[in-house]
Amino acid sequence: MNEDTRFDPPIQQIVFYQSGIGTERNLYDEYVDATTGGTLADKVEEAYAFIALNYFPGDEIFLFGFSRGAYTARMVAMFIGAIGLLDRKDMDNFARIFIAYQRLAKSDNEQERQLLTDELHAFTKPDAHGLQRVNNTFSIKCVGVFETVGSLGLPDELTLDLKKATLVFGFPDKALGGHIERAYHALALNETRRDFDCAKYERAHQSVNKGQILKQCWFGGCHSDIGGGYRDHDLADITLIWMAANIQDMLSLDMEYLRSVPSPVATWGSQKPHNPRTGLASLFFATERKLPLCMDNITNETIHSSVLEQAALPSALVDAMAAGHTVVEVLLPLEEEFKAKWIVKREPQDVPLSLARKHFIQDYCIIA
Repeated sequence: MNEDTRFDPPIQQIVFYQSGIGTERNLYDEYVDATTGGTLADKVEEAYAFIALNYFPGDEIFLFGFSRGAYTARMVAMFIGAIGLLDRKDMDNFARIFIAYQRLAKSDNEQERQLLTDELHAFTKPDAHGLQRVNNTFSIKCVGVFETVGSLGLPDELTLDLKKATLVFGFPDKALGGHIERAYHALALNETRRDFDCAKYERAHQSVNKGQILKQCWFGGCHSDIGGGYRDHDLADITLIWMAANIQDMLSLDMEYLRSVPSPVATWGSQKPHNPRTGLASLFFATERKLPLCMDNITNETIHSSVLEQAALPSALVDAMAAGHTVVEVLLPLEEEFKAKWIVKREPQDVPLSLARKHFIQDYCIIA
């Protein structure tokens, strides 16, 4: 347990961590989960239960995640927006609520969907006890995510594009709920695998007027360059510092540890992105990500200034930036501090085949 000592008395920061989806699992397990949503659903249920059982009215809730962990965090946020936070007594009903939302995701029958909606009404109506327990303006302080992939994140070549392997719950994948005060999303400019396409947040106009903050920022790199995992991790460090800079006014961070993380192999922002399509991944379907070619209050996308240090950029993005149609985000003070002290410490290392195989296995949650 950590404490924010900037306040008197200090404020406790209770932390719950989940390991990545797919740990110690095999390809068959992942295929089954792709058609049932099994493991992801378990993670969402576990995280919601922890928050509900530890929540005291007035507490602030922060959710963070990378890849499918980011999707998990966003689905937990959607549950809190829909039913609030149940107390220990009401948690007896959570399994029933949870199953109803899973059935909503799978049902195409309007009559069945109406019956499920009616069943959930006792927990979703404005005066429901769970919703009364949370702040009626913003029940979640912040959601910070890196590279949110779809609900499953398993290659289409393995799921055979199964229609049912899309949603796990009856929530829209991209909607940013009006109950979330701040949302930050780091996105990869150089990811080309279709099964790792990003799920950008989209917010409603009324949320903008309410004072909700949404920042979705594009960085140089592929999926794991943004969320971390490579031996040479300059690009991931830049995204981590960006996230820390945006949340440090709300949370007490271990700045000594954060300053120990970077071990630069290139000047700030100039590391060459890793190729996500190596080995077996080269056989998977490819896509080009939809980049921000104009400003938009719905997704509020910007380009991180470190991108300007890259040797090559998509021509469409170069043209949009030259025309002033997209915005380069100004560095925050913490980012300026790290940039000023960014000193190349070592040469980039070739990744041995065994380690490249390990990264592939981690990306797809396959144990071979």
